[in-house]
Amino acid sequence: MHQSDPIRPRPCRPSPNDLNRRRARSRAAALMLACAGAATSLSAVAATAPDRSEAVFKGALHYTVQVRTRVSMPFSGDTKGSSFGSGFVVDAERGWIMTNAHVVSRSPSTVEVAFRDGEFVETRKVWVDPHMDLAIVAMPDNKLTRAIKVPELACSWDPPVGHPVGAFGHPWRLQFTGTRGIISGVTARYRTELMQTDAPINQGNSGGPLISLNDGRIVGINTASIRGAQNTNFAVAIKYACRILDLLQAGADPSPPDHGLVFFRDMDNRKELRVARAYQHPGTLALEPGDLILEVIGQAGRIENETQVIHALRGRLDNASLRVHRNGAEVVVNGAKRPAERVVERRGVYASGLLFGPMILRDAPEIGARGFMVHHVEPGSLGEAQEVGRGDILEAVDGEKVETLEALSARLAAAQTERRRVRLAFKRLVGGDTTFAYLERAFVIRDLRQVSESAGGS
Repeated sequence: MHQSDPIRPRPCRPSPNDLNRRRARSRAAALMLACAGAATSLSAVAATAPDRSEAVFKGALHYTVQVRTRVSMPFSGDTKGSSFGSGFVVDAERGWIMTNAHVVSRSPSTVEVAFRDGEFVETRKVWVDPHMDLAIVAMPDNKLTRAIKVPELACSWDPPVGHPVGAFGHPWRLQFTGTRGIISGVTARYRTELMQTDAPINQGNSGGPLISLNDGRIVGINTASIRGAQNTNFAVAIKYACRILDLLQAGADPSPPDHGLVFFRDMDNRKELRVARAYQHPGTLALEPGDLILEVIGQAGRIENETQVIHALRGRLDNASLRVHRNGAEVVVNGAKRPAERVVERRGVYASGLLFGPMILRDAPEIGARGFMVHHVEPGSLGEAQEVGRGDILEAVDGEKVETLEALSARLAAAQTERRRVRLAFKRLVGGDTTFAYLERAFVIRDLRQVSESAGGS
């Protein structure tokens, strides 16, 4: 990115180059008085608005936790290994703790949490969202949480640009650390809508609270930063988390819609959501390429990005109405939407160092991709030796299509029992003068097993 010339600060006095000294002194004196008056006024305001940072961070010491995660078999988007992050209590009676999805992993994992001066305790995943970088885990009992004062969530308030905030967590494993800054803006440039802040957020802060330093309410969940940028950091707005939490507490399904849509990217900040491709299930709420989504009827606010339409549809998938602009006119589209697959119910089949799982490409029909893909290749395995790669699409087993994970597992189990090789055909997106490269490999099936959250990832 081209860097513009640095902006030089203007001094609080005029230059006397084109004025006589008397006029310069007179104007300088007047301006100095104005500056002094402004400084006095600002000092008076500061004196009437005491800094609450110390009290806010003191409260965060009690409801913030450390989160430690281990992943042995990662689905696409995750990595194998251990990671460390933050979280905070949102329901003391249920023992629920909120954090980022990438902290607890969207793959089968072991998640442990620890309070200040406490031991790590293994938890259970309650919810991992397939759209927002958001997760909720539950303590095995509420002994450690029931005495904690749960922080207030700013569910119905958007902090303005300039609002003072503090990020609390464990940057670089420096436990229970607070940093401060302001809200810098809101962006949907990176698929989901995020709040931007200049409060320092580093590795280990993820999943921790972003707190208003005025009133102590949590306004966001610390999520990400831009590497190499100076204080350009991001958080999930707590209002989106509140909707999910409310539905879960009421026993309702907070799933986002499996809408089968791909949208045009809003690169020039038009703040509009227009359908580029539609791959929808028959009988569901049907949108068309080119539709501009204006609003979800019954929900306040104009739709500007995908996060907002998903937020408006949560808990309302059975009967939704969208107002859209189509072919020069406004129309209302009614119907239902299927819920997206629950992350905690994701399943896979592991064999010979390869983890097979469902396609994750929303526009898979566009490239003729169907069935299953390779989510993980174990280093040093038979699969790696056969040069199968992560993201390769499984085309056939012994020349035949396989439609379900159960069928794939049965075919591989038979080959393992009979100690015979099985031929696996793959296609790989490569570009160049062909879109795909095609591979066929003969495998000895070893270490066949199911992979799921309930199976402990093994």
